[in-house]
Amino acid sequence: MIARAAILAFLVLTGPGAAETVTIRNDGGGNVTAYIERRAQLARVDSVRIAGKCLSSCTIFTTLPNACVMPRAVIGFHGTLPRVPFIQMQLDMRLGDFYRGEVRRRYAAEWRHLRGGNEMHVISGRELARLDPEVRLCRKRQ
Repeated sequence: MIARAAILAFLVLTGPGAAETVTIRNDGGGNVTAYIERRAQLARVDSVRIAGKCLSSCTIFTTLPNACVMPRAVIGFHGTLPRVPFIQMQLDMRLGDFYRGEVRRRYAAEWRHLRGGNEMHVISGRELARLDPEVRLCRKRQ
């Protein structure tokens, strides 16, 4: 009942013509398939703002055409689980397909071999944009 009321209030407050911005702050990642599905949903909103931690599977959101990344956002890469060679290779490549340029090259060569947790390659949003010039950095009021 409360959830329905919250959704209704959101719809009333935003109205049919309101721009929808989704902000990602502390996303530690998760199931690759679920994140690919979520990415498809995020592609349909007006804008996606990555403003905090975006680790693991969350990193595929950084290449959405409607996404921007805050310069100080924390972006973390590692290989997928489970550590079963054939399955891991397939999942790693599914994630890798969303990356571009130097990020894609480094993920394939190095970062996908990290196990997560303390073994993660972490970069700032600014560094991500340097490695992938197609990544848009957010402006302060975007």
